Amino acid sequence: MDYVTREQWGARTPTKAWTWLRPSRVEGIVVHHSGVKDGPRGAVAVQAFEAHHMTTRGWSSIAYNWLVDDRGVVYEGRRKGAVGGATKNWNFKTEAVCYVGDGDEPLPPDAANGLKSVIDYLQMKYSGTLWVKTHRDFASTSCPGTCLYDWVCTGTPAVAPPGGVAPPVDWDELIRYFWKVGNQLRIHPLKRGERGSVVKLVQEVLTRKGFNTGPIDGVFGWKTKRAVQAFQRSRAVLKANGVVSKETWDALFLG
Repeated sequence: MDYVTREQWGARTPTKAWTWLRPSRVEGIVVHHSGVKDGPRGAVAVQAFEAHHMTTRGWSSIAYNWLVDDRGVVYEGRRKGAVGGATKNWNFKTEAVCYVGDGDEPLPPDAANGLKSVIDYLQMKYSGTLWVKTHRDFASTSCPGTCLYDWVCTGTPAVAPPGGVAPPVDWDELIRYFWKVGNQLRIHPLKRGERGSVVKLVQEVLTRKGFNTGPIDGVFGWKTKRAVQAFQRSRAVLKANGVVSKETWDALFLG
């Protein structure tokens, strides 16, 4: 991947010393976007972000750990391993990745590749245990835009170039993903009030199977709970409690 350090893009000296992440506390990756239409590109855009965060908002430095532009170039935000400032209440448990572009517009293939390279690097760094969610999963915001949100919720797939064809689905990797999520649900089952890409995936599959979850929005509300219960009742071996445990997940995706 094309990688640009803080020194290379001309980062300012932070106004406070870095606070460092404790790897054992890091749980996930949060994806953001700039939301700027037809704005500056490349290092100029990253510098504009930094100026807004430091001069306008009075923060100690640029808030994101990583930034990726429309060409897929990756920029170092805060130093590697530093606590970010982009996701309130979750900065000590996550790394923040920002797309320097408008996430309401279709994601360019190069940008998707750049974002995926950062996500893959972080998964490797943290032993493949991180979830990947978006800013709107943690705050009342439209960030990171509809198209980028959908990309995250569908598992960060490859994006085909205009007139091209996306790489074939890696079915082995997909099966490993389903098993991995199922094992996570042994410890933390999905229930009402949960948000995120896994909830949205459950909603999509339930809807395809004929169970009405309401909007497919990644929010586990009453309608989603009732749809889960209806599905569970259709499978006599499942307890109809409206909670997506490993057993319910396996029945939905692997049964």
